[in-house]
Amino acid sequence: MSTGKTIGAIVAGFVLQSAGGYLLHDILLMPEYQATASLWRAPAAINHHMWAVVLANAIFVIGAVLLYIKGVEQKSRIGQGIRFGILLALVTTVFGSLTSWATMPMPHQLAVHWILGEGVLCILLGLVIAIIAQPKSTA
Repeated sequence: MSTGKTIGAIVAGFVLQSAGGYLLHDILLMPEYQATASLWRAPAAINHHMWAVVLANAIFVIGAVLLYIKGVEQKSRIGQGIRFGILLALVTTVFGSLTSWATMPMPHQLAVHWILGEGVLCILLGLVIAIIAQPKSTA
């Protein structure tokens, strides 16, 4: 696997994750967050801690790219990207959302919306990684 492809997948994945997270959480789910404001930090405090979100996105994407590269097979890029995204969603989004719902007094609809929204982002991330980082199939 070339270093250039790996770095390209990391950069593209980070941009996707950051932009998708903004769209999902700062725009689409904002009414739900405002309705449950007592559960969250104040907006100024969230902004103060935003470096941790950026760091978490970077670590998540680097880990996802490296995991994909280690397990890639010479099969369809699209099929592998989708499968990888689904598995990524199961071990991150579904786990985290259900655990948060079980331990925080939040509406179940918010957990469902997290699973759906972040699940789509995981699938898109899997596709981006597969398209950029996977070597062309010889089959």
